Order: sequence, then structure tokens, then C-alpha cells
Amino acid sequence: MTRTVTHTVTTTTATGGGACSAHDLTGTFEVLQGSAGAGNIVYTLKVVNASQGACTVSGVPTIDFLDSTGQPLKKAVSPNGAGTAVVVTLQPGDSARSQVRFSPDVDPCDPGTATTLRLTMPDNSTLDAKISPATRLCGGGSLQPTPFSGAA
Repeated sequence: MTRTVTHTVTTTTATGGGACSAHDLTGTFEVLQGSAGAGNIVYTLKVVNASQGACTVSGVPTIDFLDSTGQPLKKAVSPNGAGTAVVVTLQPGDSARSQVRFSPDVDPCDPGTATTLRLTMPDNSTLDAKISPATRLCGGGSLQPTPFSGAA
């Protein structure tokens, strides 16, 4: 006697998804090589959708720099105006980026060294990314992030 067993598997491909939560993402915050000059430097925040479904990021990221004890450094965020805010849909494995310009060496400087970037998502969940390399935050804590864009 032969017995046939059939399993039905249904898959769907999400095209939009809702806003990403921190638990959907992994992140890095690394210096953009060759960007240092005139007392400023640019680091790139890259987030990757590590979830099983699509989600979105949009606008200028809400960020804090933390020292090695987890304490936030003084900051003054002013979006740099480069680019227009768009909704970036991240399928699983896709990434988006924002570039952040700041001063690591123009007085006054915060006495601490920033070792972690904390990204706060619209649902107030947070994602921590190691700052590579760790840096000081100077120039009164001025941070100039760009809106998220799809990674090339």
C-alpha cells in the first residue's frame, strides 16, 4: 500500500510593510573613508532588515551618541538638508543608510568618547551600534544627519 502525504506551503511577498522596529534591524556606524576635513568628519549609519518581513524607514534618524558607560553625550541635531525624505522599503536583507556629519576636534568638546550610536525608532524601540572608530563629539555637539536612503 502506498500512502501519499501532501503539505501545502503558502508564501507571500510583502511589498510595503509597516515601519521598522529596532528588533527588525541590525546596524553599523562607521567612518566614511576620506571624509575628514575642515574639522568635520562623516560617518555612515547603515541599517539592515534582519526580520522575515518587509518594513520601512523614513526621514532623518533620531540618534544619540553614548559613552562607554551608556551615558548620552550632549548633542544638537540639525538635519543637513541633503536629500529629500522618502519612505525606504526594506525587504529581508535590504539596507538603508544615513550619513552623519559632525566635528570630532573643534572645541568645545564633550569630555567623553562616543563608543555607541543609539538609534530610536518611531515606536520608541532602540538599536545600538558600535561606533567604528570611537570618537569625540565637539563643536557643541552638532550632528547633521541626512534622511535615510536606499543603500546602493
